[in-house]
Amino acid sequence: MPAARTLVCVPIIVEDFDHALADAKDAAAQNADLVEYRLDGAMDVDVRVTVATAQRMVDESPLPCIVTCRIAREGGAFDGPEEDRLQLFEAVCDGLRPPAYIDIEFAAWRSNPELQRRITAALERTDGSTGLILSAHDFDTRPANLFNLVRDMQAVQAARVIKIAYRARSLRDNCEIAELLALSEKPMIALAMGEFGAPSRILAGKWGGFLTFAALREAEATAPGQPTVRELLDIYRFRDIGPSTRVLGVIGWPVGHSIGWRVHNAVFASMGVDAVYMRLPVAPEWESFKATLLTLLDDPRFALGGCSVTIPHKEHLIRLAREETGRTWEIDPLAQRVGAANTLAVRPDGGCWVGNTDVEGVVAPMAHELGGAVAGRRIAVLGAGGAARAAAIGLASHGALVTVFARRALPAEQIARESAGLPGTVA
Repeated sequence: MPAARTLVCVPIIVEDFDHALADAKDAAAQNADLVEYRLDGAMDVDVRVTVATAQRMVDESPLPCIVTCRIAREGGAFDGPEEDRLQLFEAVCDGLRPPAYIDIEFAAWRSNPELQRRITAALERTDGSTGLILSAHDFDTRPANLFNLVRDMQAVQAARVIKIAYRARSLRDNCEIAELLALSEKPMIALAMGEFGAPSRILAGKWGGFLTFAALREAEATAPGQPTVRELLDIYRFRDIGPSTRVLGVIGWPVGHSIGWRVHNAVFASMGVDAVYMRLPVAPEWESFKATLLTLLDDPRFALGGCSVTIPHKEHLIRLAREETGRTWEIDPLAQRVGAANTLAVRPDGGCWVGNTDVEGVVAPMAHELGGAVAGRRIAVLGAGGAARAAAIGLASHGALVTVFARRALPAEQIARESAGLPGTVA
């Protein structure tokens, strides 16, 4: 298997031999590098049948494979006797074509000397063709002892690869994932789960991860936030992402509905731009926005090159640009007047430019429809949020006579005050 680049692995929940092999062939057709056979759901029958099935499946696998039988306390379905798992791992290692890796939880490994002895012996019988992945999973939060845990896993001589996966609490946890990969002394899989953790999966190649997981189908993801193979390879162009790739995205709450990641990545592909665009969810509070954006801007491994900003953070972006003194900020005059911004660009020197494209996005097409200009036209704007403010003030700056209709009077009156002195009017 290739070792110089980050691999794409498709996890397959094994319930039926023929279906599992069909999925493995589909993974190969979609250009995945390897598959992970998850056998924990198939261990409720006679273990001898499961072992025989697993041996045959590994022997006939169209891609190199990882064999896993995940225990229940780490997100799997297996809660039977450890002896059954041991027989399974020993059998696949003794098969005609041993798997590329077997995956065993570190918690099980360090608490069971007999497991250590038998697994080490089984791996030795493969003459090095099968490696051990030691893994740790937390589906609830970040482990409190994360760095100590990783250190202890790396110290296990038998482990060829270590894996850590935990639920991200915010986008900032992705920066910690990048740090773990940079510091690792062994090949490492490090992933953050959930909607906040998606960057760790997409940027695994940028940060030197051993592999990332991708589902064959959206409904078959084995962990929260896992993309599909087609999304990862065709839209994000995962195999083109490297250390120099600039990271861009849309910040908002929520951002799941955004199609910007599809549009921008397609444009980057057509223009040959070394950049990737992602959804970047940030909780709605000002404190969350400030802490998250500054962390991403300050982290050279994340390498945030800019972002689109949508509700509810447009006013937050202007506030940050006005208040933060750790770098140079330039605010577009119209965005300054509007009091809301939807675009952040990071310059090569680390300075930031903040602007508002909502204005041009409203004025330009409207002027086209009205024969080239909006000056003197009476135009109604519905709402008084960030986009409505940009539309009203932008139209007034081009001479339009704007009337704002809103459920709350105070925001509408504020827009009217902010438009004082413009060629047009806002009422």
